[in-house]
Amino acid sequence: MYEARQQDHVTVIRAQGDLTRGELVGIAALAGQARRQGRMVVIDLQGVTHLHYAGATLLKAIPGLRAAGASRYVRDLVHAGGAGGHVEMFDDVEEAVRAA
Repeated sequence: MYEARQQDHVTVIRAQGDLTRGELVGIAALAGQARRQGRMVVIDLQGVTHLHYAGATLLKAIPGLRAAGASRYVRDLVHAGGAGGHVEMFDDVEEAVRAA
């Protein structure tokens, strides 16, 4: 499950629970559209317990994508999906937004 909210120049996508490949397709589409509009995008993964690692591959195609709050396990799944070197990871959403 996920939801997005706009604040100033940032789109924050808050995800929860077990993210399926389909949900990651939706997150990637939403994030890609926001980036094309010039918005910063942060995916809040704090509430995520598991994600479909092959779906994480979709995130690497979005330049400048940031993620925050991921557990070590979720970070490992993002890396296993091939997006680890493409998604910048932060401890929390506020840090991700403040980073230059």
